[in-house]
Amino acid sequence: MNKTYLALLLAISLGLTACGGSSDPDTSTTPPDSSEGDDSGEDTGDDGDSSDGNIEEGTVFGPFSTGSTSDPVAVYFDLDTQTEVSLTEEEAATDTTWDIAFKRTSVFVNTHQETPVSVYFTGNNADFYDDSGEPVADKFLNATPDSELEDYLAITAEDIPQADAFITDSESQVIGDSFYHYDMTTHVVSPADDVFYIVSSDDNYTKFHVTNIVTEGRGLGEITLEVMHQSAVDGQAEFAQPVDITLNAVGCVEPLFIDFDLQQAVTEADNWDVQIPCGDGAAEFAMLLADDATVLRTDGETHTGIDPEAAPFYGFSEDNVTDYAFDASPWYFYDSTSHLLHSQFGVYLIQTAGATFKLQITSYYDDAGTSGSYSFRADELVQE
Repeated sequence: MNKTYLALLLAISLGLTACGGSSDPDTSTTPPDSSEGDDSGEDTGDDGDSSDGNIEEGTVFGPFSTGSTSDPVAVYFDLDTQTEVSLTEEEAATDTTWDIAFKRTSVFVNTHQETPVSVYFTGNNADFYDDSGEPVADKFLNATPDSELEDYLAITAEDIPQADAFITDSESQVIGDSFYHYDMTTHVVSPADDVFYIVSSDDNYTKFHVTNIVTEGRGLGEITLEVMHQSAVDGQAEFAQPVDITLNAVGCVEPLFIDFDLQQAVTEADNWDVQIPCGDGAAEFAMLLADDATVLRTDGETHTGIDPEAAPFYGFSEDNVTDYAFDASPWYFYDSTSHLLHSQFGVYLIQTAGATFKLQITSYYDDAGTSGSYSFRADELVQE
């Protein structure tokens, strides 16, 4: 099973859906013993130095704070020098020194270098998931930096795959052109009625998909959305029965707007959630979200409702998103009982233009139990 999909389906086995999503609870709960072994909560600095002056393989760096859910910050790390690089996000957007960065639950790589930094997951600790691809909670809860050090040390330069096995971060849209199909032969546009979206807006949730499209020339003349609204602020735990919203865009001169709370078309002056731009005598084949709305692409069966407390782990994001390479093989498991994140202690290979490094995240908490405080191991793999 695809591990990105797994991250969205943790609820199946543990009562909560998870992903390397957009944010996480700002918890100061003290983490369990599994995050306190080794020296994962300390800045190892000189403690990890070997007698020849080099940092000993397997040394744990950190913790590095990535701020809080309400005020997140990014930590940038240069693998070549094994040091943090102090940068603002604006500076980091063009800086080529850093290789990997951390911001709350997200881990991302530098795509601004001449050769973008890329990632390969070694697949160690495959037994942390069962035969059906579901996470085995006990494996995550009982793993420690000490117990998983051997796995880390076992990865050598001989384990580096071909370059095409590595992936890097990329840009995409959650909705984009995924709400319709276009037949290149017949030039017929039809709705992708098996593709659903869940929009989080105004503390409520709305699941919808497109069920009908009528073209007007090269534009969109009419579109029907089947909408299922969940008023979480009113205590609703599941999506309500579907309501159809049909928009006529023939001859439009301005964009079309929908308010999901009202479940009807509105004007730009209203509190709208989705906008369909107007083109030349008809609408464009595009959907735009309001600035304060986020979205999750899904299917018709997975979600019958959204748990507001667990919402940060569902994977809601802005429509324009960065697909992080790390999300293809999520590094953490969310324990719905303690509300803590536990590392799989997966070993990732990070490839830069001049070297390949291995990396293992050992903790998401500092000694005080503050979340967003990363500790990890990172070493260059050198051919012998």
